[in-house]
Amino acid sequence: MTGIIDGIPIKEIGIDQTTPGTTNAVARTKATLLNSGVLSADTQVKAAAGAAYWLTVSDTAALAITLEDAVGTGTAKWGLDLPAAGYGHFIFDPPIEFATGIYLNVSTVTCKCTLGFK
Repeated sequence: MTGIIDGIPIKEIGIDQTTPGTTNAVARTKATLLNSGVLSADTQVKAAAGAAYWLTVSDTAALAITLEDAVGTGTAKWGLDLPAAGYGHFIFDPPIEFATGIYLNVSTVTCKCTLGFK
């Protein structure tokens, strides 16, 4: 079943019966996410407000990585020290919100990072 709520197209509508004897409409919509592609250097991923949903990272060397809200001088919203030969996939739930942009700051050029964002 599909529909429109407040002018927004809804792809799926279900019934939630968390309270016995009631039926509450539950709407789910599909968000379009972007993929940064493989990055291996400090990069401005997005130059406007947005959100990070997931990050996949690997490196043969030890790596320090942060996600910041502005190029170079931004506030670190998330960070991680990855050991040599490390790998990780991180899902941000809820997504990490960025007010002015999304900037990836890495300490090596041997890393491989991919960020899911909107």
